[in-house]
Amino acid sequence: MSNPEPDIYVYKMVVDNGGAPCITGKLLSLAICKPKIRKSAGLKSLVFGFGGKEYQERLIYIARVTGKLEGPSYYQQPQYARRADCIYRVEEGRAVRKTSARYHVNSDERKKDVGLHFENAFVLLSNDFRYLGNKGTDDYKQRYLNIRALIENLTQGHRRYHSTELRAALLALKTEIWPNYRRMEVGSPTDKDFTRLCNDESPSANC
Repeated sequence: MSNPEPDIYVYKMVVDNGGAPCITGKLLSLAICKPKIRKSAGLKSLVFGFGGKEYQERLIYIARVTGKLEGPSYYQQPQYARRADCIYRVEEGRAVRKTSARYHVNSDERKKDVGLHFENAFVLLSNDFRYLGNKGTDDYKQRYLNIRALIENLTQGHRRYHSTELRAALLALKTEIWPNYRRMEVGSPTDKDFTRLCNDESPSANC
């Protein structure tokens, strides 16, 4: 019996400031922002993050989901407590933003991030990723014209189905990136402004 093909999620990032995704200790996490992807992506899913227009549509990261936590678990386990995206604590079953949190300081984003009682809390984890950050490029546009068309024309919301050719191109891009970058964390976040909000709706696609 053949293994089912993994879902492939593609989206354009409006902010790349180390909050979503967050990389610490060879582990990538997506705990805040992109709630629909965090909820629906399962183990072995692939997530591609490309920069928006401000980031010249560069490839920012690719991650294979190797773990997923639901509910308040991420915010209760000591091994995650010091991660930059672990910005909430559990207080009598409710989500309370930590005073030390560097992200989402200017508005209450709990409903989108985790839900008031962690009912929307889904955290994707990956120890199999390549985060390019500020070292990412848009070179893929020269080799994969269908990926270029996808990214340049990506509009708000999810699209469920893509051609087999596009899916093959995305898998080929991943296969190309892995040996080219031996380190999983290649670059640094593009943006140093921690106050920028990544929860603004950004275009995404589910392949």
